Amino acid sequence: MNTPQYSTPQEAVTGLIEAYRTLDVDQIVANKDFDMDSRLFWQDLGLPISEQQLLESRHAFEANFRKEMEDGIPDYRSVSFRFDEHEQLQENFALISITGTTADQQTFQLKLPVFRTDNGWRVVLYPEYDHL
Repeated sequence: MNTPQYSTPQEAVTGLIEAYRTLDVDQIVANKDFDMDSRLFWQDLGLPISEQQLLESRHAFEANFRKEMEDGIPDYRSVSFRFDEHEQLQENFALISITGTTADQQTFQLKLPVFRTDNGWRVVLYPEYDHL
C-alpha cells in the first residue's frame, strides 16, 4: 500500500479521517507516521536513542497500534467533521482544531498535532494533544 503524501496539515487530517472511515487498519496505518511518533516519544523523555533503538521503537508503535485496532476501529463513517482552527506553531508543526458531530448530534472537539515528515504532513501522537 502506498503511503499518501499530504501537502498541508488539513489534508493530513482529512486523509486520516477518511482512512478510518474505510475500517481498514492497513489504510489507517498508511496514513500514520510511526517513525515520527517514536521520535517524539523519545524526545519528550529527553533520552538519547540510537538509530537501531528508534527502528525497534517504530515497529513497536505500529504493532501496538495494530493490536489496539483488533479491539475495534473507531467508526467515523457517520461523523461529520468541521475544521475550526489552524495554528502554525513552527514551519513543520501545526495544530488543527476540528469539531466532530455524530449522527445523534453529539459534538466533540479535537486538537490534533500535525508534523511535516519525510512522508509529507502527518497527524502524530504528541503529549498534551488529542489523537484519532
